[in-house]
Amino acid sequence: MTTPSPKEDNQPTPTVPESVADVNGIKSQFRWNQVIELGYEESSDGGNNATNVENEEAVCFHCGKVAEQAESSKLSKCAKCQVASYCSRECQVSSWKGGEGKVGHKFSCAAYKRVGDDMMIIFGEDKDTARQDILSRIRFYAYPYAVYKASTTGGRGFLFVQSDSSLAVLSLPVPILSNGRIYSKQRSVLLHWLTMKEYDSEVCMDDFELAGARKELKTVVEEYDEKVEVPILMRFRCGHVAVGIAPLVPDFNLCNMLGKEYYGSGQGSGALQLNIDDM
Repeated sequence: MTTPSPKEDNQPTPTVPESVADVNGIKSQFRWNQVIELGYEESSDGGNNATNVENEEAVCFHCGKVAEQAESSKLSKCAKCQVASYCSRECQVSSWKGGEGKVGHKFSCAAYKRVGDDMMIIFGEDKDTARQDILSRIRFYAYPYAVYKASTTGGRGFLFVQSDSSLAVLSLPVPILSNGRIYSKQRSVLLHWLTMKEYDSEVCMDDFELAGARKELKTVVEEYDEKVEVPILMRFRCGHVAVGIAPLVPDFNLCNMLGKEYYGSGQGSGALQLNIDDM
């Protein structure tokens, strides 16, 4: 199932934050109870061999030229992130500003600094921020889905967020790898709303390694305030797993309304797939 669209009526439509400060204000309310690294073998392409940043020559982030085509026969890197490469000053300035449907590098520079040249996030605090960036991006569809499912299933549960991409790849604002090349696969997440009983009988039976998150997951499911929070279990292709609680943004009433609008016709009867780059 692809990203649902709200019907065109007089219902209020949610809007994205107007500034980085708005997003950071939301991030400060996240609580992460447990992080597990399952140690899946991961290539530097983000875990799926779609492309390999180590084996492919870097290109200009703006125009796609390789070093030999650049004015000085080499690419220069952004001084801030030390990742994004450019063939000329003009390309760097244009990339920083964005426009013509492109996200300006000034909005993604910090994310590229976080993943580095090898497309891997090292520090725990950076991983926390990466997860929060992903959740903040999908929340206008994911959280109404969670509220709707919780109200229709009649039991406490949690939002299970899975992706075939690595945490590093999925956390980038645009599907451009650290070598400037386009990520060749669709970046998406698959959402389920599960009770602890379903977690035990379905998830852990298929992947026994996730049983290691059960204690903390049970705690957040029992303790979260359904009016202002969402319990979360996240798993990525790279083997990164996290359990925590996210702030319910938009608020409960709006999530409840949007949940009925988006999923009340049967679209939310099972799993929900969201394509990140369509959001």
